[in-house]
Amino acid sequence: MHQRTLSLKFGPFQVPVSVSHLNGDGPLALILPALGVPAAKYALLQQELHERGYHTAVTELPGTGGSHPRPHRGADYGYSDLVLTFIPQLLRLLQQQFGRGPALILGHSIGGQTATLAARAGLTGDARIVSVAAGHIHYRCWRGAQRLQLLGAAALAGIVANLLGYFPGARLGFGGREARGLMTDWSRSIFSGQFAPEKRFSTAPQGAQPTLHIALHGDPFAPLQATRRLAAITGGEARQLPATYPKGNPHLSWIKNPGPVAAAVDEWLEPGGVAKPAATVTG
Repeated sequence: MHQRTLSLKFGPFQVPVSVSHLNGDGPLALILPALGVPAAKYALLQQELHERGYHTAVTELPGTGGSHPRPHRGADYGYSDLVLTFIPQLLRLLQQQFGRGPALILGHSIGGQTATLAARAGLTGDARIVSVAAGHIHYRCWRGAQRLQLLGAAALAGIVANLLGYFPGARLGFGGREARGLMTDWSRSIFSGQFAPEKRFSTAPQGAQPTLHIALHGDPFAPLQATRRLAAITGGEARQLPATYPKGNPHLSWIKNPGPVAAAVDEWLEPGGVAKPAATVTG
């Protein structure tokens, strides 16, 4: 297996994209991370995908992990920038390197949200889209105390991000150091029930590829109702799996045991038939 790191310029950000080539032919799977989660945390997921015959690429989110600079008032972006600019730039970069785009885009949390929105906008080509632990964030997808907590977090995030010019997520226990625009969009979406990019969409969906949306039992950040609402953006399928790891919040801990998720993706892809020529994993 051959590994290398590509560099993508997105506004003021330099964004590393780690690519792993198998020894042989096969489709490409792109992994889009969750908020504040460095690309290196997806090594086990990459391994699962390699064993299933995929080359893999995993990007940092701008300003996270090996991406610099860290977000500040002069280095900012929002949901629409990720969906309408960052993802298309990323796909063009991979097209140049591989001669074709990804057959599979697997997004975790915000990575799943933005991949779904990009698919809805017709920007993901022939890729099949899978979101994991991702949901719509309208407050009506939660109930009781969780709904009140979410509304409080949304109000706090919007105020703090605009006051400081960035969101200090590492200090507040949600994400890392995040862009002001992103967290402002996140906060507004919770109240409005609409992601910022949705305002630009026509009535009819543009993407033709099917989408799968996996919820994890016990995930407080993306309950099944939120996952179903995200799936509705593309007319996709929502499924719930048991938590894959016995400790921690399933929203994040599933990446410590991604095998059940990878198996569910394989099961979903099989009827549609994503061709995976034999590939050898070595090294």
